[in-house]
Amino acid sequence: MKRNVACRRPVSLLFMFLCCLALPSVAQLYSVTDLGVLPGGTFSEANGINSFGQVVGDGNINSENGHAFLWSKGLGLQDLGTLPGGNSWAEAINDRGHVTGGSWINEVDNAAILWTLEKGMQELVDVHEAPGGLAINDFDEVAGSATILGGFLWTKTQGVSYLSTPLGVVLTSTGVNDMGQVVGSYFGENGSEAYLWRESSGLENLGAGGAAAINLLGNVVGMNSANHAFLWSKANGMRDLGTLPGDNSSSAAAINVLGMVVGTSSSNTGSRAFLWTQRTGMQDLNTLIPADLAWNLISATGINVAGQIVGDGYVNGQYHGFLLTLQGWLAAEKGPVR
Repeated sequence: MKRNVACRRPVSLLFMFLCCLALPSVAQLYSVTDLGVLPGGTFSEANGINSFGQVVGDGNINSENGHAFLWSKGLGLQDLGTLPGGNSWAEAINDRGHVTGGSWINEVDNAAILWTLEKGMQELVDVHEAPGGLAINDFDEVAGSATILGGFLWTKTQGVSYLSTPLGVVLTSTGVNDMGQVVGSYFGENGSEAYLWRESSGLENLGAGGAAAINLLGNVVGMNSANHAFLWSKANGMRDLGTLPGDNSSSAAAINVLGMVVGTSSSNTGSRAFLWTQRTGMQDLNTLIPADLAWNLISATGINVAGQIVGDGYVNGQYHGFLLTLQGWLAAEKGPVR
């Protein structure tokens, strides 16, 4: 598979401006936005966020069916519909407002999807029972997973390409950045191994575990073989981020270009959403929101360059997606450039 990496567009002015800002003070609290539910629904979950604060996820519309949604400030939840088989879910959104995820195409098979405002929901590839598209970059390159052939990268020019190793199939492709670097997991000699794939050099083993996401700088997060969240960098290798106090496992779901990591820390009694930074270590996000709110933040699934965080939790006993925004911190308000 060939890709012209030389034509990748420059980093946006928004990106460069935000990277020049200092990280926010740990004393600041986050405001919490309840993403609500789709009409007829009772729950929602948030799976991804872009630089402009647009959020994607899914929720039920009745007792049997669920639909992908796009949330934006001022417009709320937008139902993205489904492919003919019914039921859909959204996993990731890029800065163009384009969404990937999956949808049923019949009673047996799912498909990875690409949704755009102009064309609606489009089928990319049959993935059988797998979740489909799991990550998308600003070039509409989609990384995902298929049941039989495993992890894949889909591009507009080349279509779908399945990644492979000397030992066989890549299990999943869970992240892709604007450099076309892909991360995920494959079955190695010692079980599940995290990998970083580059077109120029192929598959690189990052260590035992599985990778979940990669940022523009090539830093990777996921879960290691000790069932702990990890942060991998070229300079330092795989770093164990530990767990929140009293917990025995954790997993990292997303990392922004500032190196802020979010995910979930768990014990036998439940799970908590966390934020990790180099300066503060791992913090329980429940301690970073106003104490009088009726929220229990269970998991964090995405973070953007402005430090906005999305995830899932319970509010007044109902399971809803949430958006956290630092009070007094810059939050992008403009819409995406399509």
